[in-house]
This record gives sequence, structure tokens and C-alpha cells, in this order.
Amino acid sequence: MAQQGDDPAKRNAAQNESRDREARLQAILDTAVEAIITIDDRGICETVNTAAVAMFGYTVEEVLGKNASLLMPSPYRDEHDQYLANYLQTGQKKIIGIGREAVGRRKNGEEFPIRLAVSEVQLADRRLFTGIIQDITEQKESQRRLVQSERLAALGEAMARLAHESRNPLQRIQIAVETARLHSQTGSSLGDQLDAIERATDGLDALLDELKNYAAPLSLEKEPVSLVTIWREAWRATSRSRRDREACLQENVGNNEPVCSLDRFRMEQVFRNLFENSLSACQDPVQVEISVSPTHSESGSYWTLRFKDNGPGLNEQHLKRIFEPFFTTKTKGTGLGMAIAHRVIDAHQGTISVGNSKQGAEFIIELPQ
Repeated sequence: MAQQGDDPAKRNAAQNESRDREARLQAILDTAVEAIITIDDRGICETVNTAAVAMFGYTVEEVLGKNASLLMPSPYRDEHDQYLANYLQTGQKKIIGIGREAVGRRKNGEEFPIRLAVSEVQLADRRLFTGIIQDITEQKESQRRLVQSERLAALGEAMARLAHESRNPLQRIQIAVETARLHSQTGSSLGDQLDAIERATDGLDALLDELKNYAAPLSLEKEPVSLVTIWREAWRATSRSRRDREACLQENVGNNEPVCSLDRFRMEQVFRNLFENSLSACQDPVQVEISVSPTHSESGSYWTLRFKDNGPGLNEQHLKRIFEPFFTTKTKGTGLGMAIAHRVIDAHQGTISVGNSKQGAEFIIELPQ
């Protein structure tokens, strides 16, 4: 016989309502972007949403009933239970109600930075803690890149100033060398030493100029000019490097007149660097070939230049790092030449890449017509 007030219909309705509330709550949790995990006062996981499953790589079954320290690396894993015990004993909030950064650990062992916010829910007979977790890997990486960018910008300003300020003492050295040369006898040992000093100052001047070109802000003074004119000027500028060597430049232009809006000086730097690299890498006879042809695509019209030489070519390491600052295949040099070339081409809204020539090095440059 049913006890007074024990209405099966009402009891079933209450149970159904409770299940409906739980289902609605789980649906809300599963649509949340952040990972949400609920634990009891022993640290045992009672609920976990879909975002948490995706973030940590565990299934729901692998997390429910387990201690939440499963999702943490040491020392967070070791400290987790102690945090709860201290709070339950003293009421002092070190994590509860306070957002903080921590480290999570996925099922595959990967550790990643997280932002953790924990709130407390006091029920009639017990208390629960809900943790809302955000993966802040991308945020941390953005912060790292920003700091690196700021440091590089400061370094660039310093190097540009160093290169500028060094010109005055270099000029004084050059003047002193020329004055001493006037008082020296032709063929004397003093003349040989002066020649050595002059070569050293020329090298230092070139080094500082390269640092300045890499570090200083890049401003372009564009004008319509033929690419053929620019690379011929760059080839003539290498005459000193080609002295007493067998080297030739072959041009394949056809009926094209590759004219575009360029900074003449900057683009000559690009070609001269390519020529100097070939002269350094190739044995005589050196053969450098440049071809140019028009290219049309949905993004616009371009001049495509192919630069090839008959040297040993580039190995896998060179291919990966050729445009990396301070990487060089030469015994001497800063390793900034190709980085500067890439920077100049990019400033002209063009591209420079390594080709797949079977023999020698090949570079492909595309510039807007």
C-alpha cells in the first residue's frame, strides 16, 4: 500500500524533469567553445564536455571517474589534490574563483599552455568545482612573435645607426691612406701595407653597407625601367670579381621588352648578389644564363625571370635555408645577400624562389608588369 503523499505519477514526473534538466545542461556544455570539466571535492571528474574531449584527446569514458590530475603534467599533477585539500581545510582560495595560467597534458603526452578558471558550486549535500579551460597556444605564439618582432626592430635600428656612424671613421682612414700613399715610393713595402689597409676598409665598408641594407627601413623609389638594363649594370659592377676569370653572361630575351616599375638601385643589388654568388660557386668557365618571359594569371601579369649558372647547385640544406638571414655557403660574407634579395623582391610585390634545375643553381623571380 502506497504511503500518504507518495504519488508515483508525481515521482515519475520529477524524475523526468531531472533527466531533462541534465540533458539540457549537457547540451549547453557540449556547445561551449571552452573545455568544461566538473569535479567533486576529491578531484574526481563528474562531467566533461565535447570541447574538453577534443582538447585533451581522451574519450568521455576515460575521464569520468578519474582524478582531474590526469589532464596535468608534473608539477601541476602532484599539486592538484593538495590545492583542493588546503582549500577545504582553510577556505583560502589559491585557484578557486581566480583565473590563472597553467599547463595541460594531452593523452599523447603533449603539454600545452592553458588558462584555467575554477568556480565552486555548493549543493545541499556536497560541493562541486567547475573548471573552464582555454588552450592559449596560439596566443602565446603570437606574444612570442610580437616580442621577437620588437627585438628585431630595435636591433635593426641599432645596426642601421652603426652602419651610418661607421662611415665617418672609414672615410678618415681612407683619406689617411691616400695621404700616406702620396708620400710613399712606388713599389715600397709601405705601399703594400697601404694597399692591404685599403682592401680591408673596402671590405668593412661593404659589410656595413650590407648590414644597413638589411636592417634599415626599406623605401623604394620606383620608375619605369627595363630589367635588361638593370642586370647588365649589375654584371658590369662585378667586373672586379671577374678580373682574370673566364665568365660570360647569356641573355634569352627574345622579342620581349621587360619594362616595369622598379627601384633601380635596389633591383641592381638583387642581380649583383646573384652574379657574385655564381662567380663564387662556379669554376671557370663560368656560364650565367638569364631568360625572361611574360606570365599571365588571375592575379595579374608578371615578368618571369630564370637565373641559372653552371655551378655545383644547391643541396637540401641550402634549399631550405637559402633566404635565411646570416646563412651562407661562402667562406666569407655575412649571409645577408639572399635575405636582402628576398626582402627587395617582396617589397616590389614579387616573388623569388629556388628552381629545380638539374645542373647548377636556379632562381625564379616574378615581378609585376
